[in-house]
Amino acid sequence: MSHNPRRLADPVRLIVSVERDLVEAVDTLMEQTQHHRHCNRAEFIRLAIERELARCRDAARRQ
Repeated sequence: MSHNPRRLADPVRLIVSVERDLVEAVDTLMEQTQHHRHCNRAEFIRLAIERELARCRDAARRQ
């Protein structure tokens, strides 16, 4: 499901507003852990959306 963001077939810009605490938590996580050090906020959020979508699809299939 995940792709290199520079190679998306049909990219669409999505602008969202979130609480400052959430952004600070993402920034802290990216700064403190090596696993997320290579990412930027947009990539972090894109991956989170993909994971949540997959989780919701799995739940819908089980019903």
